[in-house]
Amino acid sequence: MKPLINKNLITLKCVLFCFLSGIGCIYPFLPLHMLATGLDRAEARLISAVAPCIALLGPAILGPLVDKLSVGRGSTGGGHSPSGSGRLLRVVTALCLILSAVFYSLLLAVPYTERHDARRPQVLFMCDAEGAYVMQEVCTEGMRCNTWPGQKKGVLAVGTCEYGCASDDMSWLTEPFQTTTTTTTLSPMYNSVANATPPSEMVTDEGDEGPEFERNPPHLCTDGQCLVYMQHAARLRVPLTLSAPQPHNVTDIAADLSEDNTTNDNWCTYRGPFQCLVPEERLAEINTMDMPCRPAVRCQVLDPYDEPDGVLADAECRLVIGDPTYTFWTYFVLRVLADIWPTGALALLGAACVIATRETSLGRGDVGRQLAVGTLGLVIFPPLAGLAADNMPDTPYLVPFILHAVFMLIGALILLLDSHMPLSAPEWWWHTATGALAVPLSAVRRYGAETAAVAAVVALLGALCTTIDSYVPWTIMELNGTLTQVGLIMTEGALPAVPALWWAEALVDYIGHSNVFISAFTFYCLRYTGLAFSTSYGWVAVCAVLQVFTLSLVWVTAVLYFRHLVPKKYTTTGQALPVIAHFCIGRCIGAIVGGLVSLQAPLEAQRGVYRALGVAALAAAAIYLALYHLLLAPRCAAQPAPPPHNLLQGLNANGASNGTYSPMRVYHEERSRKGHFRY
Repeated sequence: MKPLINKNLITLKCVLFCFLSGIGCIYPFLPLHMLATGLDRAEARLISAVAPCIALLGPAILGPLVDKLSVGRGSTGGGHSPSGSGRLLRVVTALCLILSAVFYSLLLAVPYTERHDARRPQVLFMCDAEGAYVMQEVCTEGMRCNTWPGQKKGVLAVGTCEYGCASDDMSWLTEPFQTTTTTTTLSPMYNSVANATPPSEMVTDEGDEGPEFERNPPHLCTDGQCLVYMQHAARLRVPLTLSAPQPHNVTDIAADLSEDNTTNDNWCTYRGPFQCLVPEERLAEINTMDMPCRPAVRCQVLDPYDEPDGVLADAECRLVIGDPTYTFWTYFVLRVLADIWPTGALALLGAACVIATRETSLGRGDVGRQLAVGTLGLVIFPPLAGLAADNMPDTPYLVPFILHAVFMLIGALILLLDSHMPLSAPEWWWHTATGALAVPLSAVRRYGAETAAVAAVVALLGALCTTIDSYVPWTIMELNGTLTQVGLIMTEGALPAVPALWWAEALVDYIGHSNVFISAFTFYCLRYTGLAFSTSYGWVAVCAVLQVFTLSLVWVTAVLYFRHLVPKKYTTTGQALPVIAHFCIGRCIGAIVGGLVSLQAPLEAQRGVYRALGVAALAAAAIYLALYHLLLAPRCAAQPAPPPHNLLQGLNANGASNGTYSPMRVYHEERSRKGHFRY
C-alpha cells in the first residue's frame, strides 16, 4: 500500500508552505501599502499594471537558464553521473526567495509623502484711492500665502461692485452684497480716460438706487484708462498685475461668510495698480457713518481659480509633505524589481514539484498534494498579519513585510541545506510502477499551437483573477473593513482549495482540463456578479470562496497540462509558461482593466467594471464550450491505441526505435487510457 506521506517530499512541502505563507502575508496588503506611502490611486494602478510586465523576466529567463545549464548533467543525452540539475534548481530557487525578501523589505524604506486635496480659499476684492487689493484666505496648511517671484499678470473676474466704507478691520469686505436687477442691455464695461463723462441715466426695475448707481458706476482706473462696472453686468474681467503678498490680520469676520471660515482668520493681501475714486455724492453718504473708514469699492470675485488666464489660477491651497515624485519613482523601481523574484520562484517551484513527485507512465504524481500543503500557509498567516497590522496603527505594514521576509528566508535555508531533495534531471525518472522505463510520452508531444492556445486561456483567466485581487482590498476598506478582513479574504479563498488540491490530479483527470477552464469562466461570472452587488464585507467574503474554482484548480490544471505538453528536458521552461501567462501577462491586463474606473466615485465605478466583466466571463465560457466540444474535440480526438508490448525496446532507443508506434493525441474522455490522455 502506498504511504500517505512520502518522506522524501517533506522538505519540498515545507518550502512550498513557507513560500505561499510569505506571499499571503504581503500580497493582499500591497495595494493598501501603496496608498499608505502617499501614492494616489492613479499611481498605484500604474505600478500594478507595469510591475507584472517586468516580472515576467523572472520566469522567462530563469526557466530556460536552468534547463540549459542542466544539459549534459543528467538530462537527455547525458551520462550516468549524478545529476547536477537538482542542486542548480535548489540554489536558483533559494536565490529568488532571498531577493524577494530583500526587495519587498526595501519598500518599507520608501520615503513617505502626503498630498492633501486642493482647497480653494475665499477671495475678496477691494479698490480705493490708494490701489486695488486682492485678499485671499491664508492656507491653513502651514498658514502661508501663495507666493511667486516678481509680479504675476492675469485676469480677475468680478461682479456686483458697490461703493462703501472700508474700516480698519476690513469687516465691510465680508458683509453680504446688496444686489439689484435691471433691464438694460448696454455693454458691461467701457474704456475711457480718467475725466470721461459717465454714461447717461438708465431705467431700472427697482427703487431709486438703480438710476443713481448707473449715473455713478464704479470706476477702476490705471494709467489714465478706466474700467467701468455697469450694474446689469454679470462679469467684468479685470486685468491685474499682482505683487508679492503681504499678510494682513482680519478680525470680526462675519460668521456667515462661509461654513469653512472661522473668526480671526489671517488673510493675504495682493496689491494691484488700480485706483478707485468715490463720487462726491457717495462721499457725503459715507461720511455720515460714525466709524472711521475710507471710501472704497468692493466687488464679488467670480471663479478666481477657474477663470481662463486667471491671476489666481494656481493659488489653491495644497499641503505636500515629502517629495511625491521621488516617492513614486522609488516605489516604482523597487516594486517592479521585487515582483520579478516571486514569479521566478513560482515557476521553479512548479518544476520542482513536477520533478520531485516522479510522474509515472500512469500519468500521476503528487503535484496536487504538495500544493495543498503549501496552501495551508495562505490559510493561516494572512489574517494574522492583518490582525497585527490593525493593532499597530502607527506602522501597520511592518509585520506583514517582516513575516514575508522571514518565511522567504526560511524557505531558502531549507533549499540550501537539503541536498537530498529529489530534484534529479527529468528524463531519468520516467518510470513505471514496476521500475521499467516507459515510453516518454511528453518527448513526442511538441504541439506549439496547442501550447499557445492553452497559454492564452490561462492568461485570460489570469486577467479575470487579477482584476479582482489587485483592487478588492480597496473595496473592502471602502466598505469600512479592516486589515484583518483583508487577510481573511485569502483564508476564505484558500481553505476550500486544500482538499481540492489534495485530490487534484484525480479530479482533473476525471473532469478534463478544458471542462475545468470552462467551469472557471462560469464561476468568474458568479464571482463578478456577487462583487458588483456587494454592499458589505460579508458578500465579498462569500465571493472569495469561489476562488477554489477560479484560481486553485485552474493553476494545478495548468501545471499538469504543461507537464505533458512540454518535453521533459524543458520541464522548467514548461512550468514558466503558465506563470508568465497567468501571473504576468494576465496580471498586467487585469490591472489595466480593473483600473479603468472613475477617481471621483471609485466604488461605484468598480462595481460597473465588475458587472461588465461578469458578462465577459460568461461569454468566454460559452465560446470556449462551443469551440472545444463542438469543433476541436470531435476533430482532434482519436481512438485509443495500445502502447507497444516491448517496453524495453523503447528503453534502448529512448522510445524511438519502434518505428511503428506513436502515442496518439487523445483529448481526455472517459474512454481514454492512462498514458494516452492529455490533461
